[in-house]
Amino acid sequence: MPTVVRYGLALSLTCLLSPTFATVLPDRLERPARLTAKAQHGPLTDAQSVAGRVVMVGADGHILVRQSNGHVDQAKVPVDLLLTALYFVDDQHGWAVGHDGVVLHSDDAGASWAKQLDGRTINTMLLKWAQDEVDRLQATPGADETALDNARFALDDISAGADAGPSRPLLDVWFRSASEGWVVGAYGTVLHTTDGGQTWGYVPGLDNPDRLHLNAVLGLSNGDLLIAGEGGKVYRRSAGQWQSQALTQASLYNLVQLRDGQVLAMGFGGALFSSQDAGQHWHAITSPTATSLYSAVQLPDNSVLFTGQTGLLHSTDRQHVRALQPRNKAVWLSTAVLPDGSLALVGNRGLRLLERDELKEYLQ
Repeated sequence: MPTVVRYGLALSLTCLLSPTFATVLPDRLERPARLTAKAQHGPLTDAQSVAGRVVMVGADGHILVRQSNGHVDQAKVPVDLLLTALYFVDDQHGWAVGHDGVVLHSDDAGASWAKQLDGRTINTMLLKWAQDEVDRLQATPGADETALDNARFALDDISAGADAGPSRPLLDVWFRSASEGWVVGAYGTVLHTTDGGQTWGYVPGLDNPDRLHLNAVLGLSNGDLLIAGEGGKVYRRSAGQWQSQALTQASLYNLVQLRDGQVLAMGFGGALFSSQDAGQHWHAITSPTATSLYSAVQLPDNSVLFTGQTGLLHSTDRQHVRALQPRNKAVWLSTAVLPDGSLALVGNRGLRLLERDELKEYLQ
């Protein structure tokens, strides 16, 4: 967890992964988040609509729940560090991830949270995997030298990271059910659970020898799994096998599947791609801005609203995107659609509610 969080524009996902965030404050894994009335006005990084409510995560361990009546409650959270993403698989069960390898779980619709995993346990897990892999390859007659070199590099890299303490940020989380889920993060980290997060295992097999950061994970309706990250790479797991392809040199920050199955990938410098076949093939969509895109949400009329470094963008046909006239200089990192059609936007200035009539005016 960083000693200094650069809140303004530097709260982009790029800066969340900068070396500044390698400074270790182990006490923040043990210190509960401070309850404060100002939490909804501080930096928030992700939001999800859950049964008429909106659950949000952000800086200093803040997790907020906006109730259907508009009241915002701050949840009890056992850690005081930057949280980067959350995912609810149903109305009650959700997970949040963040810096220092933390994984939190809620079974009461986000009202309270318990820590399931942190960077200390992840370091031990990764060190064992890396050492076992080096030992296995060294004991294999005629082992591939490139594979052995990659394994040694991974061991050295993991060892150096472990020496710094629990400093590996987790950046996204997705669950298929209340039992099975994945988290991804910095330095090529992919973890998998089949018991609701009680235990986790490292996932090898991605073609990522340089251990590039992984920013997004998404399960598709056909059962495949997608992961996106640095270097514009998308990794697809289908029928138990991993495949990868580079869509761009720019880092990808998010993956979204729309109601008709179309998948969108977006990221640095306005990078935007679409797939109609579950991530097997992609085509670029021209963005009107060269600034970063962070998230997308499908509106009730099936159009798509994007959040980015310069505000909001909109597409009615998913082929052409236009930038909406900014009404403030906020950086929106995520958005959630409420049952009445209004939007909850979260970003460097906290929570902003965009009522349905205001949204219609905004989109004209």
